[in-house]
Amino acid sequence: MPLAKIYVLEGRYDEQRLANVSTAIQEALISVLKIPSDDFFQNIHELPRNRFLHTPSFLGMKYSDDFIVLEVAFIAGRPKEILRLLR
Repeated sequence: MPLAKIYVLEGRYDEQRLANVSTAIQEALISVLKIPSDDFFQNIHELPRNRFLHTPSFLGMKYSDDFIVLEVAFIAGRPKEILRLLR
């Protein structure tokens, strides 16, 4: 069971954009990790600017206010074949 934690800057994502992000993450977990479609656990955190701190650029990439931090925790193990795909 993966738990997806999604962090965004407060005020940048309306309900539709958040729903689109949520759907895309779930579809990726189903496609890549082969989780069951009803295995759905997500927390969406909208953080004020003084709590969503990051560098404006890193390794040649520049980040806008649309920057998303995605944290995925796995409660149960995945088969070795699936874990190899993540490397």
